[in-house]
Amino acid sequence: MNLQLSDIIILLLISAAAYAWWQNSSIREQALINAKKHCESLNLQLLEESVAGAEWRPIWNRGEIKIKRTYRFEFSSSGIARYQGKISYLGTQKIDVWLSPHDF
Repeated sequence: MNLQLSDIIILLLISAAAYAWWQNSSIREQALINAKKHCESLNLQLLEESVAGAEWRPIWNRGEIKIKRTYRFEFSSSGIARYQGKISYLGTQKIDVWLSPHDF
């Protein structure tokens, strides 16, 4: 089997895409777990038990390029009204959780 440079490049691109997809899935799972914990700590209900990707962008941070990801979710304080929340990650680190103003 003779591999040409173009074959190796294609293989590397496919591998990089698979790794990026796997990494993104892992961070999305972390976001779901952390959103659930944050809501529980404030006696709120995470609706639909899910988070949705809202923003994905590369940024320069301390000499490195990292991906900033933001996920949106909905929560309820009473079981009736729905409110928006966001959880943000820089690389693999959670940097912020934001909840819209809501009634207790």
